[in-house]
Amino acid sequence: MSGISDAPQPTRIRRAPTEERRRKIEERRHQILTAALSCFEQKGYHETSINDIALAAGISSGLIYQYCQDKRDVLFQVILGIIESYNRYVPRAMVGISDPLVRFQAGAIAYYKVINDNLSATLLSYRETKLLDRDQIRTLKAKEQQTNKLILDPIQDCIDAGYLLSDADPELTTYWVISTAHMWGLKHWRLGKISSFEDYVRRTLKMILNGVLNEAGRERLASDNLLDGRPLNPDQWRSPPASPRRRAGA
Repeated sequence: MSGISDAPQPTRIRRAPTEERRRKIEERRHQILTAALSCFEQKGYHETSINDIALAAGISSGLIYQYCQDKRDVLFQVILGIIESYNRYVPRAMVGISDPLVRFQAGAIAYYKVINDNLSATLLSYRETKLLDRDQIRTLKAKEQQTNKLILDPIQDCIDAGYLLSDADPELTTYWVISTAHMWGLKHWRLGKISSFEDYVRRTLKMILNGVLNEAGRERLASDNLLDGRPLNPDQWRSPPASPRRRAGA
């Protein structure tokens, strides 16, 4: 008689990772991607190996494969991390701001700041995205559209509030913001010598707003202008002054 019982064995329950476990996983992932970005910047993508990344991160190469499939997946996750930074930081900058014109300014400034905080990664994304496979590129494009909506929505709200010219195109205006923000990263080697970050943001957004605001929008901007020389600090934008033209819940 076999010593193996035919009785049903208890099912092992997979427990969801604890908050502490999730935090450690995210920290390790950040450690790997930060090391990868440093290696890509110093040696170039093609000359960097998984071993190089492991050495820079202070971990074994085998551990990297628990987080990434291969070197191209590491590159994909580095670039994806930039886009996810927009989706974390831009909405946070707009929390508690009801007026659409102030919300647009806050969101746009936050977008520029993500670029400024990730200059090396911005350059890497433009230079090496072509190396990714079609599914990865498709994912990045979908994420980019999601990020663009963070800027597009307050612009559309400005149109609805009567702040913009009748022929203002919300998507085109969105790409003016995004393109000039990326320009700070792509041409920082020169722009950083002729302008401070805050001065670049103020001048650029003023030019964009001057091209799309109507008279009512200009009056509104005069009362709540985040580009008036104050520090570009999101923590100071939570409670903008009341205005008779502000629409509740806009």
